[in-house]
Amino acid sequence: MMMKVGIIGTGLMGKPMAGNLLKAGYPLNVYARHPEKVEDLKNNGAKIVASPADVGAQSEVVILSLPFDPDVEEVMMGGRGVLSAASPGTLILDTTTGTTEGAIRMAALAAEKHVRYLDAPISGGVQRATDGTLTFIVGGEKEHIEKVRPMMEKLGKNIFHVGPMGSGRTIKTLNQLISALNTLTLCETVVLGQMAGVNPETLYEVLSSCAANSYHLQTKLPNFIIPGKFEGGHRIAMMIKDLEIVLRLAKEKKSPTILTDLAMELYRAGAGAGNAQKDISSMVNFFGSFVGLNFSKPDTP
Repeated sequence: MMMKVGIIGTGLMGKPMAGNLLKAGYPLNVYARHPEKVEDLKNNGAKIVASPADVGAQSEVVILSLPFDPDVEEVMMGGRGVLSAASPGTLILDTTTGTTEGAIRMAALAAEKHVRYLDAPISGGVQRATDGTLTFIVGGEKEHIEKVRPMMEKLGKNIFHVGPMGSGRTIKTLNQLISALNTLTLCETVVLGQMAGVNPETLYEVLSSCAANSYHLQTKLPNFIIPGKFEGGHRIAMMIKDLEIVLRLAKEKKSPTILTDLAMELYRAGAGAGNAQKDISSMVNFFGSFVGLNFSKPDTP
């Protein structure tokens, strides 16, 4: 029989993962702060439960897809937390992009209850979450990974075991640093191109076959900048959180952060200009504002 799976966090990434688990036939328990937002999951066979404790009590594997470390701690701890009711041997697959030390702390607290924990942030964005082609970057015990590998293969194309507890989040942190800087470079390039008479469509077509091609060129230009729609995706507010984690790690390791410091200030300025809840590619409008350009289409909020 398939393992009973629970999921906590049904936002942009968690909800499509839940959908793929249901398609694969996994019994699924879902806790959502706003149950009305997961009616579609319920209609497709998910059981909506009243608390994180219920997820822990009724699941063999619990997937966490949450925005911040404090959110993870809230659903794991306390009288209604997962650990209050999870049976020994339950496995927590934490896909949250958080701090390395946060993962190590959660793993230690879980171990006190004889609950297993994997630090397993994901990469690929909403489209790959929907397609079931995410990348899992996993820190923890190999035997625990193997136990849930068949389930993860329903959600992701690549599953990397990168080392001990916390190493998954460390590598995801480094990934976010590159993502943050690449997106800013792309946005600045689009603005300069427009000022020089090169529209984003032409830029996308040509650079897709040049050395400048990248994941961000292939996702941010056609999905956000060209259509002028910046809702969904990886929000600027979340990238600021990610860069805070980068800077914390760099400070701990005494590593220089010249470009990261600048990126942080730019994203903060973009958020302050009203784009905090928009995709990071909306920085193209922040850069464009200095020269009178706005790439949002008229029907875009």
